[in-house]
Amino acid sequence: MKKILGLLFILAISIGIVACNGNDDDGARASFSGVTDISIDFGSEFDPLAGVTATDSKTGAIDKSKITVVHQVNTNSPGTYTVTYKVKGSDGVEVIAIREVTVRPQEGVTASFAGVTNATIAFGTAFDPLAGVTATDSETGEFDESAITIVGAVNSNIAGTYTLTYKVTGSDGIEVTASRTITVSPESSNGGPPIEIIIAHGDKKEVDPFDLTYTGTEQNQRQQLQLEVEERYNVKVTYKNYHASAAWGPSRVSAIIQGSVAGEPLADILWITSDWIQALAIGDAIVPVDQYLDTSGENIHQDFRKVGTYNDHVYAFSSGNLTVDVGLFYNADLIATLGAPNPSEMFLAGNWTWSSFETWATNIQTQLSGQEQEGYAIGGVPVLYAESMIPLNGGKLINGDTGRVAFNQAPALATLDFLSDLWTKGLFEPAGAYDAGSALWMAGRVAIHPGSLWFVNADNRWGNISFELGYVPYPRSDTYSGQYASPISGVAVYSIASGMTPEREALVFKVWNELQLWKTEEELRDDFEITLMTRFDKDVYVEAYMAIYDKVYYELIGAIGISHYGENGWRTNAGLGIREGTARTNVDSIAPIYQAALNEFLNPSN
Repeated sequence: MKKILGLLFILAISIGIVACNGNDDDGARASFSGVTDISIDFGSEFDPLAGVTATDSKTGAIDKSKITVVHQVNTNSPGTYTVTYKVKGSDGVEVIAIREVTVRPQEGVTASFAGVTNATIAFGTAFDPLAGVTATDSETGEFDESAITIVGAVNSNIAGTYTLTYKVTGSDGIEVTASRTITVSPESSNGGPPIEIIIAHGDKKEVDPFDLTYTGTEQNQRQQLQLEVEERYNVKVTYKNYHASAAWGPSRVSAIIQGSVAGEPLADILWITSDWIQALAIGDAIVPVDQYLDTSGENIHQDFRKVGTYNDHVYAFSSGNLTVDVGLFYNADLIATLGAPNPSEMFLAGNWTWSSFETWATNIQTQLSGQEQEGYAIGGVPVLYAESMIPLNGGKLINGDTGRVAFNQAPALATLDFLSDLWTKGLFEPAGAYDAGSALWMAGRVAIHPGSLWFVNADNRWGNISFELGYVPYPRSDTYSGQYASPISGVAVYSIASGMTPEREALVFKVWNELQLWKTEEELRDDFEITLMTRFDKDVYVEAYMAIYDKVYYELIGAIGISHYGENGWRTNAGLGIREGTARTNVDSIAPIYQAALNEFLNPSN
């Protein structure tokens, strides 16, 4: 919490806002006192301004009516809530203070609710009163939804505020209640029924600010912004998950194309990855947005214009900018126990090269091999290391600038040979796995593993591991002196579905753009650093990540229509070559196939 507040302070200075935690700050006249974390009893009254004062160093005490408080504390629902206070001083600088309020469970009572929080929903939006709400008994576990009684109802076709009361009886025979208010925003005043704009996503709770289980950031701001946009254009924005029949990968691509062919697109705005753009464009399932980029789409970062381009047209877009999303994650507990050097510190000291990495891994493997339990220095699949280490030897997999396949050129081959040598020396776990990794890694018996940032707190990846995760970028070759470069592909982006009238298409694109919280490069950097602070336990991991966080380039290896894992796929052949010492032969055999696909991608015949 303190680390996040510290960075919020730095961010606020840069944009004319000062964040504080109840202490005076030299950079602003206003300051708060009494903004401290507290715990309160279940069912008690909570006054967010009790004991809180704001003072201006020039004009004195600030009237409490001038303090803005943002919170959703529900004393009938145990848990920890964030309360934000804002006030402006006589110098015009806004000061922010944040505290946590913990509602203790009802003493001596076995049943309790979670997720019973106030919410605002758009007019006409479908509302499920049990979405995100759970009831748990400390003795018997989670209740079935049928055991929960709800008093009250919400009519989303009538604007207003509704109260819902939830009841459940615990194993001790005591009935527990929790209440919430649901506000239905007013219908658009622009006349006529609102036009529904549907955005399809893989997991809508990540992006729909009105979802009761929303996991994204800045929920209140996004809710308010959406309501304003809906009012402005007389639209209703609806987020929905892709159907199970349109699961990730080829089946989703196929479903999107089939929907377009049938004249029934899955949505107006489609959440896809950059690797699917070619197939969807050829299938006429998505449309270019070039004509909007100088007007309603002018905020779209050049990174995404490049990523979204196929056949000289921009088909996909997103907000923000591109950041490094992969790296090496290590078992900090295991490494400390073995007395091995900390990889993040080695990197920050400029001593994270191939030779030092090999020495580090050899030392760890020697110690692990002498233990009773099986263990390995390096986990995962060697070809994943190759993809990120080839650029750190001056090479690429696909060189989009020259239009040539590069994974069989000297820098790439030297990288494959280096990894093959590490494999031969027994430094890699022999049964390493892609993605979340092997059971051995999850059990804490592997020192270092490749992965993506989102793995760190994902329940289906590493969110529940029992050891401390550290982060370090991939090592450079000893002879490489260029800038750090991390390949990025399969980027999550949005596209506009085909088949609309020109007027609707323009409206859909404009609405999407105005739903975004567009930020400066500096704000994006600070937001990313705050994200890292919530993912990692120590500053040294954040410092190592921030040293390279924006050093990316767009890698075309996955975008040209060849599956990584097919018979002629890069990962299949390069991975086998690393393990068997035949990397040069293997990649040479698939290079012509990739070159033909790349030529077609860069210069489509139709």
